[in-house]
Amino acid sequence: MSSQTSLSQFVRFVRRHAWRVGLIVFVTGAVAVTLYSKPAEEGKPRLETKAGFSAKFVTHAAKKPLPEMALQNADGSAADLAALKGDMVLVNFWATWCAPCRKEMPQLDALAARYQDKGVRVVTLSVDRSGSKKGEAFLDDLGVTHVTRFYDPSYKSARAAALIGLPTTLLLDRNGFEIGRLAGEADWDAPDVHALLDRYLAR
Repeated sequence: MSSQTSLSQFVRFVRRHAWRVGLIVFVTGAVAVTLYSKPAEEGKPRLETKAGFSAKFVTHAAKKPLPEMALQNADGSAADLAALKGDMVLVNFWATWCAPCRKEMPQLDALAARYQDKGVRVVTLSVDRSGSKKGEAFLDDLGVTHVTRFYDPSYKSARAAALIGLPTTLLLDRNGFEIGRLAGEADWDAPDVHALLDRYLAR
């Protein structure tokens, strides 16, 4: 078969199936544009934004009873979150090796100072296996003075509360039930935190 005959057959084939060929080209081009097109703002630096407190705090559909926890004061004596009933309680689980914990601790202290006479207690609950000695030195070094310091070197309280990482902070109502929680770091002395606490205090 001559090359001229083959070319003629190819031309007839293309003419007969032109619409199919056009459709394939169109779809392929659309996919390529979707996957590889450059953003209109290309060349400008992209800023990664962290979700704010309101976006990260999860309010439970129904309040949850807090599991029993064997906690300690700095001197090793028994501590109990139930003894704080009557106040709203913000319980921050942390450890000395946790970098975000160190970053947010001064903010928690500022929050505790702001609400110390308004019916909110801020509890820092260290689950560091090194115990209270290292934790106390850590907090003193940061100048933390207003929070209530509890310790659990066994880590059992974190497991009982079904934590998936540190830091994690629970908000308890005046009866000791968990209203909601936030997993991860937050700016605890921010206006949206104040708004949330003020709203629950007004109820």
